[in-house]
Amino acid sequence: MKKRERTFCLLVSQGKSIDKAAHLAGYKDSLAGACLIAKDEIIKEIIRILDNRKRLMKSLAYLGYEHLAFGNIDDCISLLSSENISADRLKSMDLFMISEIKKPKDGAMEIKFFDRLKAMERLYSSDEGQKECVPFYEALEKSAMALVNRDE
Repeated sequence: MKKRERTFCLLVSQGKSIDKAAHLAGYKDSLAGACLIAKDEIIKEIIRILDNRKRLMKSLAYLGYEHLAFGNIDDCISLLSSENISADRLKSMDLFMISEIKKPKDGAMEIKFFDRLKAMERLYSSDEGQKECVPFYEALEKSAMALVNRDE
């Protein structure tokens, strides 16, 4: 597969339209995207990329729940107790566990955290083999498979 074809596959798997993906990959012909998406090799590559991305997203979601469930809240507490924090300090803080920050008119700061127990439940249920759903990618994968099966 040519480099431009791989680029096209990556761009389509990121959600670009076939025309936009073909243009960004360096194709000048206005029908290039339609011609490329009709090739079995291209369809299979897009499906492979989407499958890899789906597995990666599932792993990243698992890590995110792990971080919510067991992460350190020291930076969050530091944010709450500090009056003036520099932008550089704020950028270096781990505030992943915060779901909402409010600063009412009285000057106080309210911080809401994500629910650690719910995160632990999600971790536990994902270990039991419950299917994680990524609807957009599943729909895209089904559409691509329909194109492959149509030609067979």
